[in-house]
Amino acid sequence: LMMGTRCHSMAMYVVLENYLGMVCDYPSAYEGQPGFEFIKMVPTVWDETRVLDAQVGEYIVIARRKNADWYVGAITNHERRQLTVSLSFLGNGKYEAEFYKDAPDTGENPNHLIKETHQVEMAESLSLSLAPGGGAALILKRK
Repeated sequence: LMMGTRCHSMAMYVVLENYLGMVCDYPSAYEGQPGFEFIKMVPTVWDETRVLDAQVGEYIVIARRKNADWYVGAITNHERRQLTVSLSFLGNGKYEAEFYKDAPDTGENPNHLIKETHQVEMAESLSLSLAPGGGAALILKRK
């Protein structure tokens, strides 16, 4: 049984508040790995935090703001989960969403992720498909 997918681990940098984020291996082991750019961008202090959805022991979706940008982390337990998350916490205007999500084959390859970029607004919702032990990580940058 795997402990979690790569996206689950990435999302924990947002979900868990930690002033000293670190990796558990030597840094060069992460160079060129999918998603490492997300870890390098995540702030260690926040201006605002919102719990968007959660159920104790099951899953959590947290949004944290630094300046005008939002970071979202979603993690689940070992149950596959489909969540719909409202973006109503965003301010007016357009945002570029850099989206890291579990790939369909994470059961065989927990390190496999899909990175997408979309333009979004506060009136929209995101559909998060989390693999067992999975997660999603997003950066929402105001345009």
